[in-house]
Amino acid sequence: MTESGSSTLRPPVKKVAESIAHFGPGPAAALRRGPASGSGTAAYWRLVALLEEKGQAGEDPGWETVIQSIAVLTPRGQDRHKQPKSRHNPSVAMGEALYHAGFSELRLARMLNAPPSTRRRLVVRACRRLFASGYGRFDLVTLASFVLAEHSHEPARRIARDYYRAEAMARRSTSAS
Repeated sequence: MTESGSSTLRPPVKKVAESIAHFGPGPAAALRRGPASGSGTAAYWRLVALLEEKGQAGEDPGWETVIQSIAVLTPRGQDRHKQPKSRHNPSVAMGEALYHAGFSELRLARMLNAPPSTRRRLVVRACRRLFASGYGRFDLVTLASFVLAEHSHEPARRIARDYYRAEAMARRSTSAS
């Protein structure tokens, strides 16, 4: 997927992330468990319809993974005193978030080189790790590109590049201190 390919994903990914941030605890929990298990949840089908409005094929194993991953990254419960926050933060690269979350090089290599069906499972696991470590806000367009572009190496290369750049920056700041 090219940069222009990922730019076509930006609006639907952003809208899905915003929608999930506004879901109540029940629908969000159903999406975290697996959005299309059985006949699917109402929340999942609403998001599929939204994706189709945005010109994407929402009823797809890749989009199921993207939806589940975003739901996993979204904080649980509701706080009436603050506006729900989307998990999409274009200023933090996915690879950088993985590095800061303590994601090992071995896990990174396995995820980046996995075949599509395994990749989808490993991405959800990675998102669980990112959420648990407090690094659950990052550029979700990269995540979607990685999951949806099964035959392109560009998203995987971008994640690896950003992971190792974050590592190099951390090393430089440690040696400078």
